[in-house]
Amino acid sequence: MRNFFDSPHLDWPQLHGSLHVYVLPEPEFIAAVQPAVDVAAAFEGCAAVEPRWQHATVTRIPWWRNEVDDDALDRYADALAAVAADTAAFEIPMQGPWLHDYGIGVAAPEDAQWKQLCTATRDAATQIFGAERALPAPPPMPHVSLGYGTADRDSAPLEQSLSAIRTPAALIVDTLHFLAVDVDPDAGSFTWDVLSSHAMKRS
Repeated sequence: MRNFFDSPHLDWPQLHGSLHVYVLPEPEFIAAVQPAVDVAAAFEGCAAVEPRWQHATVTRIPWWRNEVDDDALDRYADALAAVAADTAAFEIPMQGPWLHDYGIGVAAPEDAQWKQLCTATRDAATQIFGAERALPAPPPMPHVSLGYGTADRDSAPLEQSLSAIRTPAALIVDTLHFLAVDVDPDAGSFTWDVLSSHAMKRS
C-alpha cells in the first residue's frame, strides 16, 4: 500500500475548503461496511474512515471556499436544488471490499443514473463558477473509500484479512450535499463543513 496523500489523486493547491458535491451513506450502509473499516483500522499504514466521514464523491469543483463569494455559493446551491428536484432518488449496489494501491473501499460499475448526476452537477459548476479552471475528471466509478494508505507498506497481510470479508451494501442516492472539504494528511482524513443539502425526488 502507498500513501494516498502523496499521490497524484491529491494535487490540491490548498488543503482547506475545497468545494465538492458528495452523497453521504445512510446508517445501513455504514453498518454493512464496518467489518472492512475495522480491518483497515488494525493495519499500520492505513487510516480507517470514520462513519461520519464516509462519502461518495459526485463532483470536485476546482475552487476553494476562500476564493468565491457567497453569491456564487448561493447560486450553485440553487442549481443543485434544481438538479435534485429533477432527479429521482436511486440505489447503487456496491461490492467489496476493494483493495487498491492507495486504500480500501467498496465500488460499483459505471451506473447510468450516477453518470447523469455527475454530468448535471458538473455542468452547473461550469455555469456558476466559469470555465477558467478545468473541472477534474469525475471518479471512474461510484465508490466509497473505507481506508486511505498513509505509508508505504506490504499490503499482503491486509489483503489476507480482507479476503474473508464481503461487504455488499446499497448506496442510497437521495440527497446532494454541497460541501467545503478539508484534508489532513497527518491524520489521513477528509472532513467537511456542509454548505447546503438538497433532497432528490422520492418515488
